[in-house]
Amino acid sequence: MSISERRVSANGVTLWTATQGTGPPVVLCHGGPGIYDYLGPVAAMIEDVATVHRYDQRGCGRSEDVGPYDVATFVDDLDALRAYWGYEAWTIIGHSWGAHLALLYAIQYPERTARLVYMSGTGIDPAWHQAYRRNREAKLPPAERERLRLLKQQQLTATGEELEGIREEEASLLGRTELHDVTRLDDVPRYDRFPINYSLNAALNAENNRMENTGGLGAKVSQVKAPTLVLDGEGDPRPRWARAQVARLIPNSRHATIARAGHEPWIEQPEGTARALRDFLF
Repeated sequence: MSISERRVSANGVTLWTATQGTGPPVVLCHGGPGIYDYLGPVAAMIEDVATVHRYDQRGCGRSEDVGPYDVATFVDDLDALRAYWGYEAWTIIGHSWGAHLALLYAIQYPERTARLVYMSGTGIDPAWHQAYRRNREAKLPPAERERLRLLKQQQLTATGEELEGIREEEASLLGRTELHDVTRLDDVPRYDRFPINYSLNAALNAENNRMENTGGLGAKVSQVKAPTLVLDGEGDPRPRWARAQVARLIPNSRHATIARAGHEPWIEQPEGTARALRDFLF
């Protein structure tokens, strides 16, 4: 099915977008923050039954790099796209950081959220960070685990090309931990087509951490009205209990875990991922 790319002016920024399929409207929110859209394979799973929109978030990939870099602005960017396309409500599917963005959108705009898919998110309890680091390191052999710790230390003082090299090596080490089957590392997409926006990443992660630490998100999540699917892979190093907590808080939700899949379940288990999405959405 054909894909139509368009640059859309919305909320004071020009955003790259791609649209495919026919049917009820769905928007996909990529992770990062600070990288760019990689959810084409997910769009292809539902394009025969939905009009699927993808986009590069503000400051990412092919979209315009202008501030501010804060969560409220990213939520409003998403709603400005909804208004541009003329929908009263649409389904939001978010992956990783995008799952958090989708959840916050559903909180902010309940009447505009038809359904919500929270895929491979991190949850809202700050304890997930420690569990994630522990699970991630457990997937690496001792020598690589020690190398990862050394790279973390070197990043504190490195600059320029040295820093870029350290980040590339770190990304290579961590890439395999995202998979259930670490031998499939070559199947993981490399996010090197466009530069990573590290300042955006730092700003949004810092704000997300503050939101988690205040402890007020739970009450807001419990007010989400949209039917919700919390979806993940059993091999994701981000702790499953954190996503299960989100599923318990949302009144009309269910939690589905795909066996033998990692953080990007459509890579290792495309059929299972497609089935879970289609059963929930349509």
